Amino acid sequence: MSGGDESVQLQQAKIEYYYSSATCQLKVKKDQQSLRFLLESKNVTFDDFDVCLDQMRKAEMQAKSGKASLPQLFVDDRFVGGYDEVQYMEELGTLDQVLFKEVDGV
Repeated sequence: MSGGDESVQLQQAKIEYYYSSATCQLKVKKDQQSLRFLLESKNVTFDDFDVCLDQMRKAEMQAKSGKASLPQLFVDDRFVGGYDEVQYMEELGTLDQVLFKEVDGV
């Protein structure tokens, strides 16, 4: 590198989105749709897990977060929160710092 010209790039973290396709609670449905839309609007890739169809994933999710509520978001295996917490981070302008990490460029 010449002249102290350092390049910093952003790398997406590992993102996991947990939801249920079988819920009759309107707030849960809206929160799940809103969190998915928020993630898609960030142009991030994420693994999504329908805990209604996969009881092992549901147990894993509950063990990692200590919560049964849905939806849930994990970034790099760390529980971030549900829709309300993630939306609050977006409003504060801190969500991108969670979803993307700085790495030294070439």
